[in-house]
Amino acid sequence: MDYEFWNDIHSRGGIPAVKSALEEVAERGTPEDVDAAMELAYQVIADDTARIQARADQAEARLRMLTEEAREVGRQVDLHTAAEGAAAEPPARAERE
Repeated sequence: MDYEFWNDIHSRGGIPAVKSALEEVAERGTPEDVDAAMELAYQVIADDTARIQARADQAEARLRMLTEEAREVGRQVDLHTAAEGAAAEPPARAERE
């Protein structure tokens, strides 16, 4: 049982599958086998958690970027709308005395 073995189990069934496989190792293996299996299983889960966190961080950064872009587009639309509104107004008449 190596890292890829535990990674495959985790990929197929998540933490419940890993737990089930560790229980089997505990029933059949030596204490050393159990320790080694637990360490590898822990590493697989920790790596997957780090991968998920990294993806979440990337998604959050993308969200911030898109939010800023949306604000900028909104500002540009407001400026354009204001400029069109000013162009459509008739010129002010000078007051006659």
